[in-house]
Amino acid sequence: MTRPQNQSSPCRGSGWLSLVVVCLVVRGSFAAPLDYEEAPIHYSQATPETAISRLQTELESGQRQLISSGDQGYLRAVLQELEVPESSQMLTFLKSSMQRPLIEPQNPRALYFGDDAYVGYVPGGILELIVPDPRLGLVFYTMEAHNGQPMIQHQVARCMTCHASSRTKRIPGLQARSMFTDPTGQPVISAGSFRTDHSSPLEKRWGGWFVSGTHGETAHLGNMQLPDSKRPKQPVVNTHGLNVTDLSSLTDVSKHLTPHSDIVALLVFEHQIDAHNWMVRVNYAYQLGQHQPESESSPPNWQAEADALVKHLLFIDENPLKQPVQGTSDFASEFARRGPFDSQGRSLREFDLSTRIFKYPCSYTIHCQLFQALPAEARQYVLGQMQTALQTPADSPWSESLSRYTEAERTAALAMLAELTQP
Repeated sequence: MTRPQNQSSPCRGSGWLSLVVVCLVVRGSFAAPLDYEEAPIHYSQATPETAISRLQTELESGQRQLISSGDQGYLRAVLQELEVPESSQMLTFLKSSMQRPLIEPQNPRALYFGDDAYVGYVPGGILELIVPDPRLGLVFYTMEAHNGQPMIQHQVARCMTCHASSRTKRIPGLQARSMFTDPTGQPVISAGSFRTDHSSPLEKRWGGWFVSGTHGETAHLGNMQLPDSKRPKQPVVNTHGLNVTDLSSLTDVSKHLTPHSDIVALLVFEHQIDAHNWMVRVNYAYQLGQHQPESESSPPNWQAEADALVKHLLFIDENPLKQPVQGTSDFASEFARRGPFDSQGRSLREFDLSTRIFKYPCSYTIHCQLFQALPAEARQYVLGQMQTALQTPADSPWSESLSRYTEAERTAALAMLAELTQP
């Protein structure tokens, strides 16, 4: 039986594909450039101070060793070093990133993330690492085995084509995309693509991803392929890729640390990468503004950047979930246990997963290194604006969005914001 042209098939063998380079397309595609190559930042020329640069020094001096294990090499050791949970694994089969020749539906790229690190792995390839620096923002590295030892390289030009563009808010940043592809994994550009963040409807997410989990009657674009590279008739119907809890019929899961590409991990990832992009932009704007002579006009407006960050951290533009969502791995339970917890045992990591991602209108990313690295004036401004919005939501320009939360939830978020951000 011939499949209608506008229907999709599950990605078996040489499935279809779309998406991700670990980088994010933020709403700020039209944001003014911030010249991070000039003083005082000097992004490309500066010597990073990161978890990876410190590890590299210790490895080269013989103070430390990383253990290689199995086909994944140093992957598990690096995840442990960077406090990145294996349960955060997400799989994409889009031919993107510097390792695109290796990526295909039966050999997908795995992405992992923690609060302060991102790790990419393709079977048969190298490790891709992204970690924060207090001044430089997000810094990029690769790691590969050389003569039986891990070799780490700081990457700038090689990564910036994807990771420093209008899609990453014109700073070295993160991006997630959803795209249709042909059976070889090449994007079908004529079919269109979607930038993905927490404001995106699920119906437009995860083209080119494997997705494990349940989500009711809500559709998405994961776990499927187009029949060929021709522009498909619209709408494209995902007939077999929804509510998939076992990916083993779609890809060779034995190549990876876990058999999952957890839907909850995907939701959290897409929130977090945008938060990190905004934090970097606030940091750059503040540094450039402080360095610029007072005689020069129009210094970067760090407060405008900070207001955009506040909006994101309060989930103002989050797209509501239409149906409850449940993952297949231990990601949600492990994530929720991480805390920190307030004196009443509450945490900003508590999930809702029925109508939205999290229970409270305040992002856990205020605990991450990039937020803590913000200049004190900028960090206190962001926290103050968040507190004001939660205290008097009726007076906020975002009153409609904040009204989705109960008074008790807003009050709890406000209390945690005050208690958990004390010096």
